Amino acid sequence: MEEGNSKHILILGKHQYMVDNLQNILSKEGYQVVGFDEVEKATEEYKPPHLDMLVFTGAVNPNDYSEMIKWKEEKFPSSLVFEHHGGPATLADEINAAFAQSGK
Repeated sequence: MEEGNSKHILILGKHQYMVDNLQNILSKEGYQVVGFDEVEKATEEYKPPHLDMLVFTGAVNPNDYSEMIKWKEEKFPSSLVFEHHGGPATLADEINAAFAQSGK
């Protein structure tokens, strides 16, 4: 997937092993992916100049969700938000479809 190489995705999940699994899947698709299981780490350590999509996976705490949305709106207001609640097998197709649907 050549066009994915320029797309940056940030994943926030409840458990690091889940985040790592999804990060590996999306990296194989050609996306630039960084994942965290803590809001504080994500907001402090995410350094790329832009963000194309913020992905939530698993049962992220509602306060963490709200905090990440606020951070995204301040730093990267045009980035997409995607909530992934299914299994990892469909993630890449769902992300690809979300980008296609948005026109990004």
